[in-house]
Amino acid sequence: PSTFPTPYPPFAKPVIFTVNRFTILLLHEIDFFCNTVFTMRKELYIYIHIPFCYRKCPYCGFVSYEKSFSLLDRYVEALKREIRNFREKSYYRVKTVYFGGGTPTVLKPKHIELILNEIEKHFSLDMQEMTIEAIPNDVKRSYLLDLKLLGFNRLSLGIQSLRDEKLKKLGRIHNSKMAVKAVDIAHSSGFENISVDLIYGIDDSVSLFQEELNRVLKLPIKHISAYMLTVIEGTPFFNLRKDGKLALNSDDEIVEIYKLLCEKLDKHGFHQYEISNFSKSGFESIHNMAYWTAKEYAGFGVQAASFLDGKRVKNTDSLVEYIKNPEGSWSVEEFLEGEALAREMFVLGLRLKRGVDLEEFRFRFGYDVKELFYEELDKFLDMGLLKLEDGRVFLNGCEAMLVSNSIFAHFI
Repeated sequence: PSTFPTPYPPFAKPVIFTVNRFTILLLHEIDFFCNTVFTMRKELYIYIHIPFCYRKCPYCGFVSYEKSFSLLDRYVEALKREIRNFREKSYYRVKTVYFGGGTPTVLKPKHIELILNEIEKHFSLDMQEMTIEAIPNDVKRSYLLDLKLLGFNRLSLGIQSLRDEKLKKLGRIHNSKMAVKAVDIAHSSGFENISVDLIYGIDDSVSLFQEELNRVLKLPIKHISAYMLTVIEGTPFFNLRKDGKLALNSDDEIVEIYKLLCEKLDKHGFHQYEISNFSKSGFESIHNMAYWTAKEYAGFGVQAASFLDGKRVKNTDSLVEYIKNPEGSWSVEEFLEGEALAREMFVLGLRLKRGVDLEEFRFRFGYDVKELFYEELDKFLDMGLLKLEDGRVFLNGCEAMLVSNSIFAHFI
């Protein structure tokens, strides 16, 4: 599909005929009308969840299913139905599409094309970024070239680590050599915007993690997402930890590793723009920024979430139920408005290194941050964990980001 189509509907395309003053004025009017209608549409950021994996990682808390590939065709058809029946499609113009999982690259190019065709058919597109997540095992040149032809311009690779012993503990099915090769193949296939995921907090030390970062920084990448391992209830890691069989790094070690991460990446031109995200200038994730800046987004697929007109909507986590009835598998989890909306959006904005612009916040949500949060702000400003400068309030450095969840809890 053409993922960067003209915003004009077919009737506004140029037609060859004898030109006079009337036809010129008419064409100008049509052009003005089309541009006005198009730009009035609200921005929308689309997420497609592909819940299939070759093997589920023991720390993964996302809804995913091992080796259920016989359901792929039916799942894609269900996705198409959900997209087709999306409410109020005409009010939106799509800025990004993000395929996440699970492992989205279990899909064949024909599956992805069918999904993209459905989006193009039912939405106005003003596409800035198309991302797909992949694992090193799935990175094949021919597949990546197909993705490029379909319009993808960003690849997110889940390498997680470049130490084989750590990858084994994480239950990954690739090794460090495969990870490095995958990045190289992606780059040579024309993907300039490559992001890699890293996990820290298990089987790490400051020196080991520094060696790992040194190797990562030699790769032709533009973005790094680095996450502290979180043990989620219901995962195999949760049970291992409960039984005392999972050794994680201490809090003091995590502090030193995170400080190293921030300082080293900054020295190599990866500026930190969010608690866990670092990029070269101009390569921040446009899609993920939409979540942190309170833009509207639509999620399609099992357990996918949407945020539309203040409503947070979530699909069922049952694969069978979703395939049977994708249009009716969602429910409204909550409706945010007034002070509740302002509080949540303030916390999301604090995740960004630039923080929250006070004037913009008052304009968008109708609340003065200093009045709404006067007690909380005074407390954390006095503690040095928040900083107020140039009309913005933001987390004050690495130490504040490390305890950000504790800070955020006071503002919700």
